[in-house]
Amino acid sequence: MRTRLIGKKFFHITGVVLFVILASTIAGQAAEWKPSKPIQFIVPYAPGGGSDVLARSMIAAIGSEKLCPVPFMVVNQGGGSGLIGTTTAAQAKGNDHMLLTFISGQVAAALAAKGAPTFRDLTLLAGLAIDEQLIVIKTDSPFKTIEDVIAAAKQRPGTITIGGTATGQEDQMCNRLFERAADLKFRYVPFNSGGECITAVLGGHVEMIWANPSEFVPQWEAKMVRPIVVAKEKRMPELPDVPTFKEKGFNVTFEMFRGVGAPSGIPPGVAAFYESMLKQMAQSAAWNTGYLKKYMLSPTWRGSKEFTQFVVQNEPAFKGILTELGLIK
Repeated sequence: MRTRLIGKKFFHITGVVLFVILASTIAGQAAEWKPSKPIQFIVPYAPGGGSDVLARSMIAAIGSEKLCPVPFMVVNQGGGSGLIGTTTAAQAKGNDHMLLTFISGQVAAALAAKGAPTFRDLTLLAGLAIDEQLIVIKTDSPFKTIEDVIAAAKQRPGTITIGGTATGQEDQMCNRLFERAADLKFRYVPFNSGGECITAVLGGHVEMIWANPSEFVPQWEAKMVRPIVVAKEKRMPELPDVPTFKEKGFNVTFEMFRGVGAPSGIPPGVAAFYESMLKQMAQSAAWNTGYLKKYMLSPTWRGSKEFTQFVVQNEPAFKGILTELGLIK
């Protein structure tokens, strides 16, 4: 009787130990996942724009901090207001060696295109920064201030040209907010990327553009372009002479987020690796100096769960603006 009882206890203890070892091994394997081949980094816009700068700045910071054992390959897939590249990632379900730059414009593009993949068809990994929206003119433009622009738009309704990246994205949404607030109408001209917008305004093909600092800083430093107003609550410390719309009496503000996603269906251990990698990157001097400070963005770290919630909260506002623009019926 005593021997049997001991045997049962021994068997029970052994089973518990084996279970703990097995569970620990599985958890360890998930936590220890690392990429084993080059990672395809999809940028759903043309080279030279804000998303392209984001991806390449991330790669530089990750490499500087030695946070990833394999290299990255940037693949620019511009077109479709960001939907072509986003669709590539959405259709690569379970691909654990693919990342995607993800910005607010991709949320808007999916709302405007019926049947297009949305952020719900992706794994959102992290929100990294808030970018600023500014109106930028060529340095020798006849417009010197936003008041000059408003006066011209009142005299020539619907003829003043303003460029922006894509249709139905941040630039056009900001433009609509400005038109509504100032009771104006511009002729909005879409381009595939911020780089193309800069080329267009420098070439005189449009009179002004919407742009993020990352898209015009080099030309601003070379005194080729000049920002004249920003869609922000307060002035940017880096551009203290550039007024806000609110200072001019127009309630035009916009928080453009920049983050990273991956295909849906990736294992939790894979998502955890990337989220951890991105968090370490976001804490590095290489990122804060080489990207945020250099291109005048505000740091706003959001992990996967928080970033997803943030996107969900912004979606209704985007839908309202796009409906005004007639892009959602």
